[in-house]
Amino acid sequence: MSQRIIILGAGRFGTHLASRLAEYGCEVVIADKNEDRVKELAEDGFHAVEMDVEDEDALKELGVAEADAVVVSIGENMQGSILAALTLKQLQAKKIVARALDTKHAQVLERVGADLVVLPTRDMAYRLAERLRDQAGSDRQQLSGDYQLAQVKVGPNAHGKSLQELALREHYRVNVVLVIRPSADGATEDLEPQPQLKLAQQDLCLVVGRRENINRFEREQGMLE
Repeated sequence: MSQRIIILGAGRFGTHLASRLAEYGCEVVIADKNEDRVKELAEDGFHAVEMDVEDEDALKELGVAEADAVVVSIGENMQGSILAALTLKQLQAKKIVARALDTKHAQVLERVGADLVVLPTRDMAYRLAERLRDQAGSDRQQLSGDYQLAQVKVGPNAHGKSLQELALREHYRVNVVLVIRPSADGATEDLEPQPQLKLAQQDLCLVVGRRENINRFEREQGMLE
C-alpha cells in the first residue's frame, strides 16, 4: 500500500517534493490557497486542492490525521507555517515535516511539535560538501535511504573514554560495529566494541546511523581532516 503524503504549500520546494514522491509511488496531495496555482498543478496531473492551509476545519476535512506524513511547505510566511504546524499537532497528524527559513524558525517549529524540520539551503550545502569529499576518496558507504556506514577517526574529546561513557546510541543515535586501532609499526588491530572498551585518539570507529547523526558525532568526537 502506497504512502499518502499531504503537502501544504505549492511553491517550488513543495512542487519538486511532490514530483519526486510521486516517482516513488506515493499518493501525494498538494494544498494551496492560490486558485491559479492549484489549477496549473491540476492540469499538470497533480492532485491539487484549493484551501487555506492555516484553517483547522479545512485541514481536518483534508484528512491530515490519516495521512502518513504532512509537509508544511509554506513559502515566506513564517507565522503561517508555525500556525499550520501547531494545528497539525493538535489534530494528531502522524508525522509533521516542516520547511524552515532560518535556524530560529526551525527552533520554533520543533517546539510546536514538528517531527522533522528541514532548512533546504543549508541541507543542500551539506550534501554537496559530502559529495565533493566523496570524490576525493570516500570514507562512507550508503546503506539504505539516509543510513550510512562510516569511518570516523577518534579525536581528543573521546580519547580515554569508554564506549559506555560516550553512550553513542543515546547521545548520537549511532552504533559502533568495529574499532580499528593502529600501532606504531603500521599494523592495525580489530577490536570488538564492548561497552568497557576505551577509545584512543587516532582509532577508527566504524559506525552505522543516519547521515546527520554521523555528521554530528564526527564533529563533536572525531577528527575532521
